[in-house]
Amino acid sequence: MTLQPICRRWLASAGFLLLVTAGVAAVAAPARYVRYAEAAPILSELAVAGALPPELSGLTNAQREAAWPAWIERHDKDVRARLEQGDEDTIVNWLLFGTSFTSKPRAILGAVEGNNTNPASPADRELILRRTVELIGARLDDLLKALSNPGTDERRVFARRLLERKGQRFGTAAGLDGVRQYLLGAVMRVAQEQEHVDQEIGATSGGDSIAEFVQRSRLFRTRGLSLDTSLLPNYALEQSMAAMKARGLLKAGGLKRVAIVGPGLDFADKDVGFDFYPQQTLQPFAVLDSIKRLGLGPPMPAGVEIVLLDISPRVIDHVIQAHARAVKGIGYRLHLPLPRATPWLPEIRKYWETFGNQIGDPAQASASKAILDQVELRAVRAAPAAVQRLSVANLNIVTERIDGEAFDLMIATNVFIYYDVLEQALAMTNVEAMLKPGAFLLANVAAPPVRALTIRPVDTQTTMYARAPNQENILDFIVWYQAHAQ
Repeated sequence: MTLQPICRRWLASAGFLLLVTAGVAAVAAPARYVRYAEAAPILSELAVAGALPPELSGLTNAQREAAWPAWIERHDKDVRARLEQGDEDTIVNWLLFGTSFTSKPRAILGAVEGNNTNPASPADRELILRRTVELIGARLDDLLKALSNPGTDERRVFARRLLERKGQRFGTAAGLDGVRQYLLGAVMRVAQEQEHVDQEIGATSGGDSIAEFVQRSRLFRTRGLSLDTSLLPNYALEQSMAAMKARGLLKAGGLKRVAIVGPGLDFADKDVGFDFYPQQTLQPFAVLDSIKRLGLGPPMPAGVEIVLLDISPRVIDHVIQAHARAVKGIGYRLHLPLPRATPWLPEIRKYWETFGNQIGDPAQASASKAILDQVELRAVRAAPAAVQRLSVANLNIVTERIDGEAFDLMIATNVFIYYDVLEQALAMTNVEAMLKPGAFLLANVAAPPVRALTIRPVDTQTTMYARAPNQENILDFIVWYQAHAQ
């Protein structure tokens, strides 16, 4: 079984809210750090279990309360610092899988794309490994050429600037050799981290799927924060919202304000790694599309407000720029590649075929023959009015919350898996504080086993994406968490 990976400029002050939408309600107050009194039940429980970080363990309640303001501020900075490593991981993924800077095959660690053999001997495995290393080196040569003259390409400019912030230089042969060694080191680090993740997955495989889901819900707690996303969880979200409406948990027209935690921004998409289209944020438009399709939002012109809660300056800047274009009457183009080799279920294909029909119109989609041999491709242009339903707030869900008017629904997919037990517990309490009583969080993660949490799971929706004989299924679990559940 394969679970979908469960796959920011600091503005003025912590949690400063950017309203980038005309005609939508403002959030009542800017974000603030979680207070000690709000975190105390969690901290006390984890202290007894010996599960607090060293700076907070072994302290009396009074000492912990005195240490809290400095700790929460420092931890906020630590969480945000993980974005840099996540960006570096994204560049490694781009190096291995990208198509815009090279014509060479993708480099899959431990294999070579197009090789269908199943090596039985150590000699065969060594040959595959050597060919993979050679391919990575060749792709790296092409990437260095592209980064040496990035032009205006957004990915190349971003990658070069990140590497320059790391002290790398492109102006000399010695500098380029330094960049090469740095990126090779990054590839090795990512490979080692992936091996560790694979070992954790292996330790949980073969049993009950729900038990595996629980075990994997903190799988990336030590990795960099990744922004790359996938279309698939959005189908699972739509299925959950439809089931909740059928059970009366969500009412027609009842979703006026919806928050999305970590909406993501595709540099190279999480499923295949393609980079032949401009960077895009997919989930805000997917959620808006589903809410309209299911009749869960208010009728126009009021409509639903989608508030994006994120700490990535890349996400924030991207949404601001999209809004500025929408004000001028320019829509937002979404590219939707669907890998041909995956045995998608018919309902997934139908979702892909109809995606976006509530918020925009079909748009022209083009790619090279080599790419079209691997994927089916659609594009949708979201209407300017749809873009203007979005607003964005700089908020760290682990350390911050927004007081004031609450949300009718919150969504967080492929987000909480990057955090440990304490961080997830703090995030859950912050989510609950921003939800109306009885409102829901939809997340593809199992909440940590902390009794002090009062947001409760009501049900779990299992969604299958692909099923094939003798292959691992691709599926997801969306848990319905209810705030202040009785």
